[in-house]
Amino acid sequence: MRPLKTIAAAFALLCAAVTPASAAPREVSNAISGAQQVGEARYQLLGVTLFNAELYTANGAFAWSTPFALTLTYERSARQSTLINRSISEMRSRGAGSAEALAPLRVQLQRCFPDIARGDRVTGVSTGANTARFYHNGAHRCDIEWPNFRRHFFGIWLDGRDGAAARVSAQLRGET
Repeated sequence: MRPLKTIAAAFALLCAAVTPASAAPREVSNAISGAQQVGEARYQLLGVTLFNAELYTANGAFAWSTPFALTLTYERSARQSTLINRSISEMRSRGAGSAEALAPLRVQLQRCFPDIARGDRVTGVSTGANTARFYHNGAHRCDIEWPNFRRHFFGIWLDGRDGAAARVSAQLRGET
């Protein structure tokens, strides 16, 4: 009987070794056939973790020209207004336009983002250069269509330009 237990234990260890550490959330698997994790990163401010991020694509490699999904799992609560204001501010810094020009997008984002509690998961699936679909804890929240949305919005996390943001973006894109 002892050899049988040893074989079973070895088999369990082997299975654990070949199982991906992070399986894609259901909404990612449904949106991207064969979704594979590209990278992951922890976003911190003054040593406090705000959220953990994971990037998925169909082939496990990131390219701006192909669909991808970005999942954020929050470690802290956040108000809807804070998420939207920060998103608009970051998009403006990436050349998306003035606050006035982005006002209609602000209205769309209000449908996408609720108040966030610790442990909530928000997933954005970039389906095209101008389109995205958003989920909250796996439930579909909204679809967005906006010029160059992929680069302006998802660039907040994937286009770090300097310092710690560049390092974290590179981790998500699987470059480190």
